[in-house]
Amino acid sequence: MNGSGSEIIFWILGLLFIAFGLYSGVRQRRLAQSEYTVPGEIIRYEELADTGFDRASTGIKYYPVVRFLAGSAKVEQVSQLGSSAPQPPIGTKVDVHYRPDNTAAFEILSGTDALRKQTGPIVLGVVFLAVGFALLL
Repeated sequence: MNGSGSEIIFWILGLLFIAFGLYSGVRQRRLAQSEYTVPGEIIRYEELADTGFDRASTGIKYYPVVRFLAGSAKVEQVSQLGSSAPQPPIGTKVDVHYRPDNTAAFEILSGTDALRKQTGPIVLGVVFLAVGFALLL
């Protein structure tokens, strides 16, 4: 074994990323069971200028507008999270968790973005762990 101690940093980072991914999954499951989680539908996309630093940016971000029932009121709200391509398609049914005091602060619990929040950190964590073990060799 010729490890220089730097592998510990990769192990710690790997474990932190995996823990965050697992936390994200548990949090999403708990929100899905909340009384404030309801079915919704993506009805259109708002196109706004992308002022981010992403080099692959097209200059436009697409924010889904979701219609759902908040209590007895039907509301349409624009998501705070946008993407460089309008996905999922208009008409897609999604699960929405909203705050009863502020329906604009809602979160889409289904779809690729929700899955990415969970699997992305876990995959990155496994990569960091693998690099840490490779440094031991």
